[in-house]
Order: sequence, then C-alpha cells, then structure tokens
Amino acid sequence: MNRNADPLSDVLTEMCAKALVTWMTHSAQQGMPREELLIRGNDFVYALHANFVLLHDVLSETMEDIQQQSHKLEESIDILAQRLHSLGAEADNMVARIK
Repeated sequence: MNRNADPLSDVLTEMCAKALVTWMTHSAQQGMPREELLIRGNDFVYALHANFVLLHDVLSETMEDIQQQSHKLEESIDILAQRLHSLGAEADNMVARIK
C-alpha cells in the first residue's frame, strides 16, 4: 500500500512505536533483564501490531461508510435542489399567467 495514500497507517505505526518505547522504558526502570525485555518486547509488538491492524481495518471501513453516506446525501441534496428549482419555475409560470 502506498504510504502517501494511507496516512492512517502512518499514525497507527507511530502510535505503536511510541507505545513500545513507553513500555520498554517502564519495564527497564522496573529492573527487567535485557533478555526478558527482548522476549516480552517481541510479544508486545506482535500483540500491539495485531490490535492496530484490526483498528486500521475498522477505521477504514468506517471511513468508507461515511464517504458512501456523504455521497448519498450529496445526491439527495442535488435531487432536492433540482426539485426546488422546478417548483420555483412552476411558481413563476403561475404568477405570469395570473398577471
């Protein structure tokens, strides 16, 4: 996937990296040995990545739904605008006939 076309992935990747750094810093301050940090860090990254992939999918679907609804609303507005224009023209014709 093109990175320029998917800013959501960039945001989620950055969030994942920040979460990993925060977790590793906290764990290191608690005196966790380096080897254990690496093992648990790998598990942490795997779980975090899986959650962000799921979140990305959900947000992408939500964005697609919003775009579809927006398109439908635009079509409805166009139809209503056309109908209003036509009613205005009919009203103008009726006023012209009365005069």
